[in-house]
Amino acid sequence: MNSEEAFKWIVEEAGKLVGKSMMKASDGTMLFRPDGGGNYDAFWTRDFCYMLEGLPRHIPHENAVQAYFFIVNRQREDGAIPDRVGLDGKPFYNVLGSNPPTDNPQFAVKIAWEIWHSYDDITPFVQTARMLEKALNSLPLSRKADLIWIDPDNPHSSYGFTDVVAKTGEELFSSLLLYEAHIKIAELYRAIGRLGEAGLHEAKAGRVKSSLEKLWSGEGYFFAASKDCRQLDVWGSAYSVWIGAVDHSRTLEISRQLSSHFDYIVRWGQVRHLPEPYGWERTLTNVKPGTYQNGAYWGTASGWVAYAISLTERQLAEQMVTDLVQFCKSEGKAWECVNMDYRKCPDYVATLACPSSLVQRLKLSLQ
Repeated sequence: MNSEEAFKWIVEEAGKLVGKSMMKASDGTMLFRPDGGGNYDAFWTRDFCYMLEGLPRHIPHENAVQAYFFIVNRQREDGAIPDRVGLDGKPFYNVLGSNPPTDNPQFAVKIAWEIWHSYDDITPFVQTARMLEKALNSLPLSRKADLIWIDPDNPHSSYGFTDVVAKTGEELFSSLLLYEAHIKIAELYRAIGRLGEAGLHEAKAGRVKSSLEKLWSGEGYFFAASKDCRQLDVWGSAYSVWIGAVDHSRTLEISRQLSSHFDYIVRWGQVRHLPEPYGWERTLTNVKPGTYQNGAYWGTASGWVAYAISLTERQLAEQMVTDLVQFCKSEGKAWECVNMDYRKCPDYVATLACPSSLVQRLKLSLQ
């Protein structure tokens, strides 16, 4: 299988998984589970965002807009955006710990941006701009840096794909999402002529970008956090390259490090959160090493890592994509995460939807 065939297969199969994930809420709103089998029987904010990003215009415009309002209309009084919403409309804000994860406001902004970008519809943003501002303002920031902050004395979930990990202090991935959210909401404001608000968010994005230096390890990776779990973050480092949160020199440094550590971070085209053999120093619940978010391999991050690697090792990145496809085909399904003698949750949409969002960029970088 060549890379073109692999790219085509990923997008087609991701579309099929989105179709399998569809469900109706009790009020008739069409929603989308994270998986096609109902293992996660609710509507998750971040997973929906990844579907829209990965498969633009695949979800009907009306369904995308209605699902967006299904989330933001359940914003909590303090600004928190639901982590997920049940089919009965009941919102859930916390996962582990007494505070919400530190990523859902950013994903809400990204969804509004995707609706504008994919369907040329900015009306949902116009109608919810104040809600999105309130959501972003609800995020906890460090006093010494414009980064997401999690109190070491009150650990709780951060980025949802590490929600069992007790990262504390300044936290990388949610901070990268915050940088991205400021950039995207600024673009939305510019599109409707509100240049003052756009400038404010561009300035905030610049401060987040500058503050990321606090988490740089000096070893080709960012640290996942500044206090607990101050460990090398594979996903976050690759994502910083994807969203342009690092300059050209650092981009190449991260790319070379991911390439040189390939055998320690990638298996079957899927990616560990940390290089082997490390597990997280602190978790919010017991997670066996080598499983789930504590050492298993995920397709969710495959596109980000493959793209970063492609900037210095194009053939290796191309092989990574084809390995992911060949593994999924041999298994007959896309798993949420895998390891030797370990498989979790079949028909997991983000495993292919996230790499789908990077197919065009990978194709351009591999030409």
